[in-house]
Amino acid sequence: MAKFKTKFDSIVKLKKLKIDEVNKDISKLNSQLNKINQELLQIEQEISEFEYPKNGNFSLITQFKMLLNAKILELNQKKENIKFLENQKKILLEKLKEVNFEYEKMKYLQGEEIKKEIKKIKQQEAKNLDEIALMLHKGNR
Repeated sequence: MAKFKTKFDSIVKLKKLKIDEVNKDISKLNSQLNKINQELLQIEQEISEFEYPKNGNFSLITQFKMLLNAKILELNQKKENIKFLENQKKILLEKLKEVNFEYEKMKYLQGEEIKKEIKKIKQQEAKNLDEIALMLHKGNR
């Protein structure tokens, strides 16, 4: 079957590119989320392995508390970063739904345009066949 050119071809192509772009952004974001989740697990593991000094001077205990507080702060920052990225992901998923809807709408209009073109061609073919049949009928007299 022949490929028909329609006025929607370039729009459909642009909408598809937009979908691909949003999917690429979502993929990057998922990669960032995975990386931060791994870092978060590592920090949680480090915190769980901390052992409060059972003896030593005040300086050692202070250093331990400072290190523990720094790790807890880092943990909280990673959690905030995850919340932010998950919110960005929600926004991108909504955008994806929107651009996908626009793409499907343009694909539908493109398909309707192609159907009209095919109908026109079939009508022209039928008209041509009628004319040929009429000419053959007149020629056989």
